[in-house]
This record gives sequence, structure tokens and C-alpha cells, in this order.
Amino acid sequence: MEATITIVGDHAHLASEDDISAGINAALTVFAEHNADPLACAAANDKLERNELLSREEALLCAVWDTADDKAFRTVTLGWLFRAIDIRLSVG
Repeated sequence: MEATITIVGDHAHLASEDDISAGINAALTVFAEHNADPLACAAANDKLERNELLSREEALLCAVWDTADDKAFRTVTLGWLFRAIDIRLSVG
């Protein structure tokens, strides 16, 4: 199954379609650089958020997810003056 990556959050509606597309592409680049499946990264991150025990591989996938999420956030919000923004990756 192919992952559908989106940008979600309380402030996602403030971003332009071009900024969202650029953010998703930035995240995809991170996943590709680490040869990581976005769905597996999202699943590991969900497990972490539920405070479940992670395997070493899952912990590494969480690190990739965090990097991709940060890269997407920074790309989408480039030039924004306010940083207390709820914008994040979602995979389905």
C-alpha cells in the first residue's frame, strides 16, 4: 500500500497549496534518503506516542519521522514570523 502524506494541524489551512506541496516533497526526500517507508515510520511514531516499548529499528524509524516532520514544518512555514504553530505530517 502506498502512503498518502498530508499536512495537518490547527494552522494547516493558513499554508498555501504550493507550501504544502513543498513540505510534503521535503518529507519525501528525508524518507528516501533513509530508505524508510513513511507508513512504517508513522506506525513507529504512533507507538512512541502511546508510550509503548520500541525495538531498535522502530526507534530509528521514529528518528526518521521526526526529521521528516521537522523538514516539512520548516518548509511549509518558511518566512512565517510566528513559530507557535500546529502543523505536522500525517500518513494514511
